Amino acid sequence: MKLYRVNKLAKAGGVVIKKKHILAPTDRAAVQQAEDSEDCPICDVLRDDGKTVGQIL
Repeated sequence: MKLYRVNKLAKAGGVVIKKKHILAPTDRAAVQQAEDSEDCPICDVLRDDGKTVGQIL
């Protein structure tokens, strides 16, 4: 399992209004978890090293 950070955004490319961490086996699984979350209408999904692996718009 790898650690990912999900940043909830006010708008695409906007200010981060909430951060949370999730565990997932792959980048794709982390993005899917964030997409399935009701708390994530517009989010960035980042790896522990800070690289963006996906966006939910």
